[in-house]
Amino acid sequence: MPFEKFTTKARQVVVASQEQARLLKHDYIGTEHILLGLLDSPDSTAAKVLHQLGYDKETAEGDIAAVVEPGTDEPRGHIPFTSRAKKTLELALREALQLRHTYVGTEHILLALVREGEGVGAQVLAGRITPISKIRAAVLTALDGSQDVAAGPWPAGTPATEDTVSTASALAGGAPVGSHHLLEALLRAENSMAAKVLRELGVDPDAVAAKIDELDPDTTTDANPEEAAARKMEIRLADDEVHVILRDPATVAIARKVAELSDGPIRGTGPVAGLFVPLWRSTNQLLLQIQRVLEPEPDEEGGSAASKVAKVVRTVLAPRFRR
Repeated sequence: MPFEKFTTKARQVVVASQEQARLLKHDYIGTEHILLGLLDSPDSTAAKVLHQLGYDKETAEGDIAAVVEPGTDEPRGHIPFTSRAKKTLELALREALQLRHTYVGTEHILLALVREGEGVGAQVLAGRITPISKIRAAVLTALDGSQDVAAGPWPAGTPATEDTVSTASALAGGAPVGSHHLLEALLRAENSMAAKVLRELGVDPDAVAAKIDELDPDTTTDANPEEAAARKMEIRLADDEVHVILRDPATVAIARKVAELSDGPIRGTGPVAGLFVPLWRSTNQLLLQIQRVLEPEPDEEGGSAASKVAKVVRTVLAPRFRR
């Protein structure tokens, strides 16, 4: 892929990833080598963020060695990127565009590693930094505030535009905002010109919502691994037990390996009790958020921009939760 927009440090990371592959005697450059390349430049934004989160190159080398064995022969000539590594570098450009940046830096490569989600690089990070979304938050904070950076230098907009962008972000639920979120937000914007035009053309918001749920975003440029995994999740209540079900192949593969190593189910007791706390906390927070959607607070009613967004999100999400 072309690297014209890559900063000097970002290009150094690409070169360093090649060297890391050679050191490990691998005949390919994977996401694990890109991660090592990021940490090989300690004064870069990506490395500083990872260091702040308690992750350094020595830790990465140990984590990667536990997953990927070194090769036996010294690679010769050109070392190709794996498909996941190529996707990561392409996603780095998308991350830069999403943040309205005209360059691709080490921070965008790190965000892309997380966004790709299934490579060794993301897996070892997720094993140490829980939840892995902390990385994105830390990067955005390093870039002078997550809210300002995430929003980017939007031109001044009408109230309808502001409502639409806010609603799309709420519909994304913390995931990257996709074109489908914007489309649905446009249709739901009260008294907006866009909604009026689309309705005059016979476009029904509920029909669009149903079609969005029916189609698979993985085949589009709106695909992202976190949302793909989330779409396969389910929470069930069986008597007095809450079952959190994950079906994405990466998680199933890890769980199968852990089950083999532990020779049975993993329980939140003894030395691993602390590891279960973030999962317990996240599950409770998710259930409370869903409860607020299904049973809106009385003080949310009103005419403020925030209440309008909350009302739209309830209208959109409540029927889906009940399916």
